[in-house]
Amino acid sequence: MSTDPRLKPLGELRQLDLITSDEYDDTLAELQIIELQRAHNAAEDIEVPELAMNADRIKTLAWLLSAELVPEERFFRMLRKLPADEPRRQLASAALQQVNREAIDALYGENLINQFQRDAAHDSLPGYHLAATPVAALRHMLKQGTLSPLQYKELQARTRANGSQLARLIVDAAGKPPTQYGRPRPRPSTIMAAALLLAILTMLTYAGRAWFKREQPVPVAPLAQPADTIERTDLQQRAASMVEGARQPGADAPQFEVQVIQDKPPQ
Repeated sequence: MSTDPRLKPLGELRQLDLITSDEYDDTLAELQIIELQRAHNAAEDIEVPELAMNADRIKTLAWLLSAELVPEERFFRMLRKLPADEPRRQLASAALQQVNREAIDALYGENLINQFQRDAAHDSLPGYHLAATPVAALRHMLKQGTLSPLQYKELQARTRANGSQLARLIVDAAGKPPTQYGRPRPRPSTIMAAALLLAILTMLTYAGRAWFKREQPVPVAPLAQPADTIERTDLQQRAASMVEGARQPGADAPQFEVQVIQDKPPQ
């Protein structure tokens, strides 16, 4: 692969710090994968966008952006830091414009937009927007108003009736909310740890309830008074004081109720 002419502009982009060393290595691996799968893709009639052999630095960087080998967030962060008159800024902006134009031209090639809409879309794309795919380009046209909601409905009906399979996929996907990237998914270990913590908290909750119920004093029902006795309320306070004085200092004891009864005198 050392004689591959595409390595020269790729290496120049690395020297200009427009791509990182990891992105350079990923691109080399991607080129090798495409080469190894070329026969299989041809047999299965799978079209894979390839980097042209005669691609210059602008087309090479544009291909890297469309293939998502250069992360969009890092690219725009770098682009904002470069001065407006910096040659590297002009090269990166030209590559961005190239990607957007190719995505819009793909819509025109699938007969999804007319020539007037294509030219209007070319002129309306901002300098800090990446439409790496035809779906993103059509979605941006809807957001910007280049394609009205009514025109989209008509396009959707026409495409479903007479469009190619690719055209139908593009139109249907453009009408759905874009997929949100960058939000990290919970790792399996994190999910297991959360489940284990929840189980422990549940066990502690039930154990705490059981301990609290065990520690609560059990109310003592008053003794049933025999039929042949009478209650001496005048002696209850004195008996209660005697029981209280018999406790050990600092000892806890359940609540009690003193009841004094005696046999009824004979009639």
